[in-house]
Amino acid sequence: MTDRFPVVLLHGLARGPWSLALLARRLDRAGFEVHNLSYPFRPHSLEQALEPIERQLAERGLVDAERLGWATYSLGGLLARAYLAAQRTEARDRLVMMAPPNQGTEIVDAIGHTRLFRLMFGELASSLGTRRDSLPRRLAIPTAEIGVIAGRRWINPLGRWLLRSEHDGTVTVESTRITGMADHLVVPHSHTLLMNSTMVASEVAHFLRHGRFHRTSDSRAA
Repeated sequence: MTDRFPVVLLHGLARGPWSLALLARRLDRAGFEVHNLSYPFRPHSLEQALEPIERQLAERGLVDAERLGWATYSLGGLLARAYLAAQRTEARDRLVMMAPPNQGTEIVDAIGHTRLFRLMFGELASSLGTRRDSLPRRLAIPTAEIGVIAGRRWINPLGRWLLRSEHDGTVTVESTRITGMADHLVVPHSHTLLMNSTMVASEVAHFLRHGRFHRTSDSRAA
């Protein structure tokens, strides 16, 4: 990939582009043309989340780009999966997913049905469980080269109570995996703060350029 290659950033649930502002600056300094997109804070459906993303891509002239890079966080990774699988089946994009619930999360299994959870996070969030009919399990896998970065530390106490294997407080390391991924990396960060790590930004940039992670001494394959 050459300098100023376009890279699309997609934030997570109950956040906005501001949450990826630090990553955006680092990728800009690394030589990428960064597009930090937005979608509703608490989306009620997949369609409601995807519509503004598709509109912003069109406004920025990226719809027909020969090749795009993507750097996504949490739910943003699932939205990228949905868009790429439907709209960019012939493209050779590279997608880095940070802390994605590719197989869902047991936290939603436990409390996603509650009224408080739906009020706080929106209806779409309640579909992010691990059951066979959940949104993550139903989404198609895009043809993009995919690299996944998972966290192994936590600050969210729900993770301690509800997640039974290594996790970042929101999703387990195992749940971040996706069939056909090119590389998978585990880093010592929590779900909440992973995207702000200098090391993670470096790994994102390396995958976007080379299709694999660089692997620092503080990260490992999984």
